[in-house]
Amino acid sequence: MPDLMSNILGPPWLTPDTSKTRAFGFALATVLIATLLVGLLLWLFGIERIVGVYLIPVLISSIRWGLWPGLLAAFTSVAIIKILFAKITQPVFLTFDWEQLVRLAVFSLVAIVASRLASHVKLHAETAERAISEARHRAETEQLRDALIGSVSHELRTPLSSILGATSVLASAPAIAKDPKLEVMAKVVREETARLDNSIQNLLDATRISSDGLRPRFQWGEVADIVNAAVERHRRRHPDRTIEIDLAPHLPLIYADQNLVEQALSQVIGNALKYSSPPAPVRVSARTEDGALLFAISDKGVGIPASDLPHVAERFFRGEHVASNTAGSGLGLWIARAFLNVNGGNLDATSGGAGQGTTVILRMPIPAQRDVAEDA
Repeated sequence: MPDLMSNILGPPWLTPDTSKTRAFGFALATVLIATLLVGLLLWLFGIERIVGVYLIPVLISSIRWGLWPGLLAAFTSVAIIKILFAKITQPVFLTFDWEQLVRLAVFSLVAIVASRLASHVKLHAETAERAISEARHRAETEQLRDALIGSVSHELRTPLSSILGATSVLASAPAIAKDPKLEVMAKVVREETARLDNSIQNLLDATRISSDGLRPRFQWGEVADIVNAAVERHRRRHPDRTIEIDLAPHLPLIYADQNLVEQALSQVIGNALKYSSPPAPVRVSARTEDGALLFAISDKGVGIPASDLPHVAERFFRGEHVASNTAGSGLGLWIARAFLNVNGGNLDATSGGAGQGTTVILRMPIPAQRDVAEDA
């Protein structure tokens, strides 16, 4: 953008920041150069009517130095034209000449229009330059934040895994089981450690997505295997919750990165469990519709207001009705949608409103085996 401004408005020392005296001096200098050019053309080729050459200094002065230097160049050019092309028998400045008056009006109009256009171009160029600079700054900030989150998350993951394993062993130890208070405390520590581990995993996934680190490995797989793997993960973590599975018969094979699809399902199931309470079950179903494979995760929880539905899969978005009383990062559905997108799928949410539960639909394409073979 600075190069564009330099080409249009001239080098920095010729821009409107130049002092007025220097600007007027440069304007007169351009008129002098134009006069020398006119004289050279008259001497070499004998061309007599070449007054249009004087529009050049008017344009240059108006564009590069502003309105007043442009008007000075216009008046000076008209005066020189009067001197150079006046008849010898006529007084130079004492006769009234409509032609010169029209020429002065035209040159002045050119100076006004050119200076206005140049100022508008400069203003738009500066605005665009500021916008580009702000966008670059935001991008650099995002990269730095993602790098910091990724680094800290990796450093926390190793000790947290050890803590999670130790608390699981402690929670099942006979000595702890004999003391109800210790048993409750060990269970709370294990649950909170598991929640923190899940949050760190979300941050790591977010870093992978932001850095374009997702590289799906496509292969054919069974829908039931993917659903069961995602559900079992949450059944182990939430033994007191009911997760129902309803798979339509004769479902086709899915051609996708099964690990990413499983993680997407797991994110949505985790959200459904978080925003609903026992004994209300969470239902996971799969069916085909309009040439696509649909996974539906339904709960009977807090629901989503209609105004929030278009934003539920945005990064860090959390509805006001849950942000104050339920912990979360606002990354779950965003991560799920990103995992589905790289597999050619998408995510959508429906809800009857607050307190009416939510259904999240994960849509995946069903490619023909012939198309997959051609892509391979």
